[in-house]
Amino acid sequence: MVPDLSKIPDSPGVYLMKDVSGDIIYVGKAISLSRRVRSYFQSSAGHTPKTKVLVRHIEDIEFILTATEIDALVLEANLIKKYKPRYNVRLKDDKRYPYVKVTVNEKFPRIFLTRRRLMDNALYFGPYTNSRAIHSTLELISRIFQLRKCRKPIVAGRTRPCLNYHIKLCAAPCRGAMVESEYRVRIMEAVRFLKGDTSGLLRQLEERMHLLAQQQDYESAAEVRDQIEGVRCLSQQQIATSGTDDRDVIAAVSDETVVFLQIFYIRHGSMVGKADFSLVGAEGSKEIPEALATFIKQYYQDSPIPPEILVQYEVPEKELIMTWLSGRSGREVKLHVPQKGDKKKMLEMAVRNAEMAMRVAELRPGPSVAAQAALKELQEVLSLEKLPQHIEGFDISNISGTNAVGSMVIFENGLPSNSKYRQHNIRTVKGIDDFAMMAEVVTRRYTRLIKENAPLPDLVLIDGGPGQVGAAKSSLDSLGLDIPLIGLAKRFEHIITPRKGPEEVIILPKTSSALKLLMHIRDEAHRFAVTSHRRRRSATLTHSEIDAIPGIGPGKKKLLLEHFGSVDNIRSASVQALTEVKGINKKIAESIHEYLKTQN
Repeated sequence: MVPDLSKIPDSPGVYLMKDVSGDIIYVGKAISLSRRVRSYFQSSAGHTPKTKVLVRHIEDIEFILTATEIDALVLEANLIKKYKPRYNVRLKDDKRYPYVKVTVNEKFPRIFLTRRRLMDNALYFGPYTNSRAIHSTLELISRIFQLRKCRKPIVAGRTRPCLNYHIKLCAAPCRGAMVESEYRVRIMEAVRFLKGDTSGLLRQLEERMHLLAQQQDYESAAEVRDQIEGVRCLSQQQIATSGTDDRDVIAAVSDETVVFLQIFYIRHGSMVGKADFSLVGAEGSKEIPEALATFIKQYYQDSPIPPEILVQYEVPEKELIMTWLSGRSGREVKLHVPQKGDKKKMLEMAVRNAEMAMRVAELRPGPSVAAQAALKELQEVLSLEKLPQHIEGFDISNISGTNAVGSMVIFENGLPSNSKYRQHNIRTVKGIDDFAMMAEVVTRRYTRLIKENAPLPDLVLIDGGPGQVGAAKSSLDSLGLDIPLIGLAKRFEHIITPRKGPEEVIILPKTSSALKLLMHIRDEAHRFAVTSHRRRRSATLTHSEIDAIPGIGPGKKKLLLEHFGSVDNIRSASVQALTEVKGINKKIAESIHEYLKTQN
């Protein structure tokens, strides 16, 4: 169903697309709302797979008019940040490094660590990749300059300072022990220190360390030594460059599912830190210029803006973005693609770091960025209400209906949870009937979860076609469960969903991260089923019914089988015939006869 597009004006603004539940699933901007929105519903537009899925879920469209395209850009960024729509590309901060914040906008400034940079007229230093070193450095600053960290209001006549004053970490301006002018001098000395002017301080600390050692106060000398190491470690993060201006260097690479970004912070001609980010929802390397533009619009909403930003590619809407950045910072801001020289070398180094971050993310244990992107795509493709963080996969393995085994594997956050795999020996189905076997395994699994009041999965994956999927769906229906269920056929890797009818399938490209995840789960369920089947078949060959008879050990078992040839012949033998076997007396023979008769 195509929403009514006749009332959308030919004006700049922002459009909000909603699904059948009224939730906002996409936010976009346009200089002409009418032309942009209509383009989504044109069959010749050559949409990406993600856009095609988006269009299928659009039930309603709202729009907000703006005076200019700049206003539309700002409003779009704010609405994306507020609503976090499912189909918008979103910034994911892979690791927020700490900053040192100096609240110079306060009467008695504080100095402390923070993970966020805000546009609040405070001074920020960093980010620092070595958090241990910066903690040590802040401790050193507290001991040397005695600056306050707490939020206590400065009240005239206060007589009781906090503990930091008594252990000589704060000069207690809160009780009037230091005038504002003297406190400001200390703050500026600390700021110079954080800017890298450490030579004088290091010399003083080294002299003190040697003096304490001469006085045989080795414990105090060791503390000063640690302070020196903290200062030096901090200084090593200052990498000299040839420029003198502040700038950010942004590089991006893609693994076809996630765009990984690296940002270098250049301040006063020195690289003072870097940070890793990722954009979830981008569709590969072809979208890197668009991803860079998205990153810049989202990142600089609440971060300080340098006068120059270096990027790899010319970004879409470059002039519009520069105008917006200049308006926010109050000075001219340039987006520049360097072609040669030191700026080009710095950008190439950022690209290498982004590639390294991508490789590390792929190898990192736990829910990686790539795994989360695959889950998000799977949620979008299947129209799931929640992210499928808990997926259970089923398969059946048997040979001519014998020793049939059903396997169940669990994937959490896109990764296998091997310790939670389960094997189900088929009990009620005789002969070759994969559909009935699948129904039995699914019924037993979720009957137990219901009984134990255990959490249900977000998605169930069946290794098989419409028949296996239909059998599993019938089992879930009989238990009154509405768990999303799909099948994955081996031959064409088509996704089969009973909710859309047995004739309709979902076909994803081979490069789809969601399809690769489903194939991984399906293959793991198959592997575990085959392994369990082989284990059971091997146990059948080495064990028999007579193993459970009291008084029958390996020796008597061997003699019985050698004498009668099979368990069936033992079962049909009389008590008298059994006693003819060496070591089998009348009492044991009666036990064997009674047990096998009962089993039969």
